[in-house]
Amino acid sequence: MRDTALPTLPAADAASEVRPTLIIFGRQPIAGHCKTRLIPALGPEGAARLYERMLSHIVEHACAARLGKVVVMLTPAAEPSSQAPEQAALRAALEARLRSVVDASADLTFEAQPQGELGERMSRAMARHLPEGPVLLMGSDLPALDSQRLREAAHRLRTHDAVLQPTDDGGYGLIGLKAPCPQAFLLPRWSHAHVCRDTLALLARAGRTAACLPTSWDVDEPRDLARLSRHLPALMADLAA
Repeated sequence: MRDTALPTLPAADAASEVRPTLIIFGRQPIAGHCKTRLIPALGPEGAARLYERMLSHIVEHACAARLGKVVVMLTPAAEPSSQAPEQAALRAALEARLRSVVDASADLTFEAQPQGELGERMSRAMARHLPEGPVLLMGSDLPALDSQRLREAAHRLRTHDAVLQPTDDGGYGLIGLKAPCPQAFLLPRWSHAHVCRDTLALLARAGRTAACLPTSWDVDEPRDLARLSRHLPALMADLAA
């Protein structure tokens, strides 16, 4: 499905209307432990390198949107008793690399993801920051989710209770809320072709109005790599297994 062009929305206008916190769900780019479905095409090291590039890409665009603060929530969260020095060093190195791609003035912070299944983690992450204002929560494997689209998502929250960025596999890559809505995350399962549709139904059942951005795409399977090469070839450079 082709993306529909978004109208130009100046950053200052979006920020004056609503300044949401932007939460990015991410993980350590460790070979063999991230983007495992891409390993047959890229190998463990290549899949991990691509994931780190995509995470850096979304962090860069989230900060460039100049909305509210940007919070990178990483998983897994280590238990205090198992925090080995090498794990802390890996986390610090990743944070340093992500800070290096954004302006020094960017309001960028790092937190551990909440515990629980995906829906629980998302709901708890948003509830953690919603007392401060609206929240946009997104994944880290959506190359088309750039700063302009993030500003458009913030703009939609001016007139709606929720906003979603559907993906062409039936899921969504971003959800925004003005107030806690745990009902929106009560899907019995998450890996199926109607996640976005079912989430919209849950929001409606909870009495929340919702807007959708134009359908976009994410990078989960080897077949997604050809599109990534066409649109953002720099992310694919020197990754072959």
